[in-house]
Amino acid sequence: MTLKAFKYRLYPTEKQKEFLEKHFSSCRFVYNHFLALRRDVWQRNKQSISGFECKRQLKNLKTEFPWLKDVNSQSLQDVVLNLEKAYRRFFKGFAGYPRFKTKKGFQSFAVPQNFRIEDDKLYIPKAKDGIKVKLHRAINGIPVIATISKTPSGKYFVSVISKTVTEKLPITNRKIGVDLGLRYFATLSGGEKIEHPKTLLQSERLLKKLQHQLSRKEKSSKNRNKARLKVAKLNEKITNQRNDFLHKLSYRLINENQVICLEDLNVKGMVRNRYLAKAISDSGWGELCRQMQYKADWYGRTVKQIPRFYPSSKECSICRFVMTDLKLSRRTWTCPNCGTVHDRDDNASSIILSVGQGMPEVTPVERMASVSSILSMKQVNSKKQETLAS
Repeated sequence: MTLKAFKYRLYPTEKQKEFLEKHFSSCRFVYNHFLALRRDVWQRNKQSISGFECKRQLKNLKTEFPWLKDVNSQSLQDVVLNLEKAYRRFFKGFAGYPRFKTKKGFQSFAVPQNFRIEDDKLYIPKAKDGIKVKLHRAINGIPVIATISKTPSGKYFVSVISKTVTEKLPITNRKIGVDLGLRYFATLSGGEKIEHPKTLLQSERLLKKLQHQLSRKEKSSKNRNKARLKVAKLNEKITNQRNDFLHKLSYRLINENQVICLEDLNVKGMVRNRYLAKAISDSGWGELCRQMQYKADWYGRTVKQIPRFYPSSKECSICRFVMTDLKLSRRTWTCPNCGTVHDRDDNASSIILSVGQGMPEVTPVERMASVSSILSMKQVNSKKQETLAS
């Protein structure tokens, strides 16, 4: 059994929009309240408050702020769980210190139980009338949790995580090495070069113009909000174009090859280069690797990564001589040991394939951690609210 997400567009009425906005604001308030409480208690007394203690205080918080009772109680409990997970990730070194949520930008809340989709409508607790949903594909498996979100452009979505069984792809003997770069998005060990989509570069002039118009609008005015929506929609379009390219490419590589070898890129460190940061961020290398890892797990494929500092571009794929003084600007070079003329990217992809086959299979640790956290959250929320609040 694997967990898959099925995302659908929502079309709420004006009254339903108010209902969803109340959930967004209430969940944001609870998150910020307990984050401030845990931070202040630690600063004053050097004591920590557990997530279970925050759950116990949630009942008193509802008494102090009665308008919280108008929101699904399980959604508020889920917020406390998310804050606890954020602290655990911080203590383990996976993320920074939890930050306060703002009403600007992306908004979301989860519905762990008592939701269903019937007759193209989404039904959740405290909502008498169903919210219209565009079901462009059926939900496979057993729904576990639903997350309702709102984008900065004002669109509403629901993402349903479901337990489902995925059919494995037919076994093939093909193996491939993938070298990611900026001149070409990817160079395959078979010799194919995949052009860079450059989604941000294509819309950069229009984005700059819209951002300039936004900066000239008076704050809190209707014209400023209109200009903000234009910027948000264009940014959303750029993101959708990039994700569409990455999903198609990752599925194609997974579908055609049994073993895919990649580099363990330090994208976070690479974007510190001020000359290449924009191009690297526009590429989405990290997202491509993430997609290939979980899709390989779904469909019975193997993804392997070579060590981060392995000189794949400097090592000759014929005699394994290492050209230590090879500069980044040199796209072709001649091996002084065997005399072979190499294309930098083609040689790197061949080295990645050769070295990667001897590496262990990549296990998507972060994905498995998120799966276990969702299942544990489901188990916790299955208890009665009175038990959690007592």
